[in-house]
Amino acid sequence: MGPDALTFYRAARRLRHLGVPLLPAWVSAVGDRLLHSHVDIDARLHASVGLGYGGVGVVVAPGVEVGEGSFLSQNVSVEPRLGEAEAPRIGRNVYVGVGAQIIGPVTVGDDAVIGAGALVTADVPPRAVVVGDPARVVKYKPARQH
Repeated sequence: MGPDALTFYRAARRLRHLGVPLLPAWVSAVGDRLLHSHVDIDARLHASVGLGYGGVGVVVAPGVEVGEGSFLSQNVSVEPRLGEAEAPRIGRNVYVGVGAQIIGPVTVGDDAVIGAGALVTADVPPRAVVVGDPARVVKYKPARQH
């Protein structure tokens, strides 16, 4: 498989960090067009974050934070509400199912699961499994044994 959305995201961030003019935006735009996605340079994704099917259809807005070990399936949107500046924060080891939307100044707790097609507009507690539109908690995952 060729480069995915994270490849373009990381390359653009690295070029910007190096102070290269114009090229970061160009690299980001090429990735957006090839994969029909947008992982903004100003989003903060941990190095271990994964994207389903290379990030096809994924939208991650500026200011969004995604924690270590989390996974966003294809066609997921993570963005602030229209006209608001505060973006969602996704904790560690969170799984976000296909087509889910996380909208607004919400926090998704560590080890949570967001079901396919869920619309998350309120905070999700750690280890919660949420589904539906609007998303609601249907159960909690058991605590990990160390």
